[in-house]
Amino acid sequence: MSRTLTIAGRELRAYFLSPGGYIIIALFLLISGAIFSLVVFGEGELASLRAVFSGGTWLLAFIAPAVTMRLFSEEYRLGTYEALMTAPVREREVVLGKFLGALGLLVLMLVPTLIYLPALELHGRPDYGEILCGYLGLLLAGSAYLASGILASTLTSSQPVAFLMAMFFWLTLGLGAKLLPALLGEPLSAILFALDPQLRLSDFTIGLLDTSNVVFFLTLTVLFISISIFALQVRRWR
Repeated sequence: MSRTLTIAGRELRAYFLSPGGYIIIALFLLISGAIFSLVVFGEGELASLRAVFSGGTWLLAFIAPAVTMRLFSEEYRLGTYEALMTAPVREREVVLGKFLGALGLLVLMLVPTLIYLPALELHGRPDYGEILCGYLGLLLAGSAYLASGILASTLTSSQPVAFLMAMFFWLTLGLGAKLLPALLGEPLSAILFALDPQLRLSDFTIGLLDTSNVVFFLTLTVLFISISIFALQVRRWR
C-alpha cells in the first residue's frame, strides 16, 4: 500500500510540474462557472447546482481522458516504463497509484466549486442533501471515466490516441444509448438504456441516490482497472 501511495503522490505532483494540470483545472472551472452564472441565476431558477452537475458529466468525457492520457503513454514513449517495472513494484500497485493520483486531481478540481454554495444561499434555500448527492455522482462517474482513460493509456504510446480512445468510448456509449433504442427492439434497447451514463448521473443531480447507479460506476471502475493491470502483465510477458 505504501508503494501505491508513493506512486499516487508522484503522479499528483507531476500534474503541477507542467502547465497541463493548471490548464485542465482552469478550463473546468471556467466552463462550470459560466454554467453557474448563466443558468443558476436565471429568472425562476431554483437555488440548485443541477445545471453545473449536468454540465460536469459531459465535461468529464473530455477532462478525464486529458488527465489520464499521459500516465502510461508517456512512460512508453520515454522508455521509463521498463525502468519502473524493474523496481520492486507490481502492476496493480502502479495502476492503482496512477489512478489515485488522477482521482486526487479530480478532487482538487471540484474543491473550488464549493464557492458556489455561499452564492446559492443569497439566491435561495439550497438543498444540501441534493448537492452532496451531485458531488458524489461526479466523483463516482469521474472514477469510471479516469479508469477508462488509464486503460486507453496502457494500450498505446501515443497520448492523442489514448485521449481519443477514452473520449469516443464515453461519447459513443452516451449517444448510442440515446439514439439506438428507438431503432432496436427488446431486450437490446433496455440494455442500451441501462448503459447510458448521462441518464444514471441525472439521478444524482436531483438528489436521488440509487444503489444501482453507484454499483454501475463502481463496477466499471473496477473492470477498467482490472483490464489495465492485465494489459500491463501481458506487456511484461512479451
